[in-house]
Amino acid sequence: MSSAHIIAAFIGAALSLTIVFLTRRDHISPLVAARWFALALLVLFVGFFPGIIDIVGAYFGIGYPPIIPVLLALGAAMVKILLMDIERQRTNTKIDRLVQRIAMLEQSVEEHNVVRAKFSASNERKVK
Repeated sequence: MSSAHIIAAFIGAALSLTIVFLTRRDHISPLVAARWFALALLVLFVGFFPGIIDIVGAYFGIGYPPIIPVLLALGAAMVKILLMDIERQRTNTKIDRLVQRIAMLEQSVEEHNVVRAKFSASNERKVK
């Protein structure tokens, strides 16, 4: 096992332990932790059995098999960024709608106070 494979296995183990720690502390939800834990196990597996990448590369006819994990990581990062953008857009839409609702409620409260003030003033005139 080369030093690169030992480092990959160490990274997978460290990532697994970090995921378990963050889940136990309730910093990430169990569903998100399961996805990250699966990724950590994949890194750990490839670290211990690097020949798998060569087999997959030969099967698909890839001339330089070590590029496969890099391409998969870039693809996963792009999907994650896309999902983050979608979630940010949903959050911004919710915030915009909440701001509009608050503005309508403030307008309603101001109108109600103006009507109440006019009603109070007209009652005071009648009493005098």
